[in-house]
Amino acid sequence: MASPKSQLASSVLPSTSTHPTSADIDNQPCDSLTKRVNPYVEEIRLQWNMNKVIQRLDTREQCLQFAEDRQLIPREKQCSYHRRPMSLIIQNGLVGTFRCRKSNCRTKSISRATGTWFENVHISLTLLFKLMYMFSRNYSYDLAQIEGATDDRASVLSTKTIADWYSYCREAIVIYELEHNEERTKIGGPNKVVQIDESKFGKRKYNRDRHIEGHWVLGMIEDGSDDLRLEICPDNEQSADILVPLVKKHVQEGSIIHTNSWKAYECLPEHGYIHKKSNHSDHDKKFVAPNTTHTQWIESHWRGLKKVFHMNQFKGNFTEWLVEFAWRRKIKINHLDPFEELLKVINYVYKLEK
Repeated sequence: MASPKSQLASSVLPSTSTHPTSADIDNQPCDSLTKRVNPYVEEIRLQWNMNKVIQRLDTREQCLQFAEDRQLIPREKQCSYHRRPMSLIIQNGLVGTFRCRKSNCRTKSISRATGTWFENVHISLTLLFKLMYMFSRNYSYDLAQIEGATDDRASVLSTKTIADWYSYCREAIVIYELEHNEERTKIGGPNKVVQIDESKFGKRKYNRDRHIEGHWVLGMIEDGSDDLRLEICPDNEQSADILVPLVKKHVQEGSIIHTNSWKAYECLPEHGYIHKKSNHSDHDKKFVAPNTTHTQWIESHWRGLKKVFHMNQFKGNFTEWLVEFAWRRKIKINHLDPFEELLKVINYVYKLEK
């Protein structure tokens, strides 16, 4: 007989089958039938959590083995002068030191951390992996301080240290995402509707009037899809010369494009698109035109994105924040493990020399 906990889990979460059941599909939003809202039980079991981080990465030896297995640090290195394998002295430094066996070697020794994610690290490996995990799970600075504290007399992590490492993780994500951006296929296509809209992210100046300082962002999404494409408008402009190239970068020709009535979109038919527009000034049927043209799908995504933006009270580089948001959103939609995805990013950006 199943335990109450297992019965509760099976009643709340979809089955572990690799294919959604009819019940799974019935529980999905009507505009996103191809996506599961909740992860499967087995997907949750396999993901990292803080307990697993503590159990598996609690000692320097465990961290070193993990870093080697994930190809974050090299297992061996050749002397650049003698072209022979160097000895690894594991006790030296954070992750060890390579030393040439020849007494007359000009190289003599080199840190195993050189050129890796661990170069110039001044905290313990166990704490570093904790910080990486906490960033991947989007912990606040306050929560990261609490989770990073130990029972011994070691000092509590400063918010500056947390901010620095969060920034390093974010920078790696930006590099990874930008270099993989060109690999993405275009959305839309013949007889497919793509909703396009631009929105400004920032804060009202002095909180008095409607003037908003910030960044114009162009959003593009295919009807019924969760693949939201975001581009920051160069020079903060919304002209056709700025917007159309961004549209062509992400949307296939022949697509039916729904936009607002902004004049910059009027030339889209000249570029192989079928253009329909709604009227945002109609307060009775905002975002919906008499011919049923609408931009409600993209507008709903703007609301979610801006909610996150204002909740985080973001003050740093807006481009980095937007890339990070898209990265986290992709992970959530596809039920991926954030920590594993961060490791994949770091492995790519700090790829070991062969």
